[in-house]
Amino acid sequence: MEDNKEYQIKNNLGKIKHRIAVMSGKGGVGKSFISVNLAFGLAMQGFQVGLLDADIHGPSVAKLTGIEGVAIPASQESGMPMPIQVLSNLHVLSVASLLSSEDSALIWRGPMKMALIKQFFSDFDWPELDYLIIDCPPGTGDEPLSIVQTLEKLDGTVIVTTPQDIAILDVKKSVDFAHKLNVPILGIVENMKYFRCPHCNEVTPIFKGKQLEAMIFEHSLEILAELEIEPQIAVSTDEGKPFIYFYNKLPAADALMNMVSKLVEKTQS
Repeated sequence: MEDNKEYQIKNNLGKIKHRIAVMSGKGGVGKSFISVNLAFGLAMQGFQVGLLDADIHGPSVAKLTGIEGVAIPASQESGMPMPIQVLSNLHVLSVASLLSSEDSALIWRGPMKMALIKQFFSDFDWPELDYLIIDCPPGTGDEPLSIVQTLEKLDGTVIVTTPQDIAILDVKKSVDFAHKLNVPILGIVENMKYFRCPHCNEVTPIFKGKQLEAMIFEHSLEILAELEIEPQIAVSTDEGKPFIYFYNKLPAADALMNMVSKLVEKTQS
């Protein structure tokens, strides 16, 4: 049985050309929002995309993509469960889809969580993908480590943060985590960096910290996107309508699509 599971993991991983992990040093900075919009942005550019919500204790991808309560389908060929198809070229698998209720908590120790991460690839039949986007749990604990070890080779990680100094303390740990595991850092996303006045269009920075700029310079990192506080982002997340797809005329959506294009260039070259 174990050999069969290892075979299925290798078989699924063999279908995936590029693998990008989205990480954050702490929760509440918009990591899942970036994961979802990165996946949708890649799909909008014509790629075959998978999105894995591996944030075991705080899965929100099902809510953000509008698939809460949708049953996991089974493959007609293998009979195995499959990720949920949300677009013709985008497939999503979330921990939330495996729970009996959206209010259910997973109170598991490390070994069980690590086993579940492996099951995402041993017990599900993934389609052929150009990109797999993994929404990792925040921090640098067992789960992100298991994801890196299971996927064997990542194209890299995108680290999401807000610009205040207290968040940067945790970002530094994510950077160190990536360096120690030889995972390339594709870039940093600064979320909630500024507010744009709806009346005069004046831009006001929200946080005054300087540590992020210093860290980026120290580690020669690239800023992939600087995102404004946009009220429609809150609306889109509550409605389960990915912002980049449903609100693509707004400036924040342009910034997100520019981020997508940068990552395509980095991973396709």
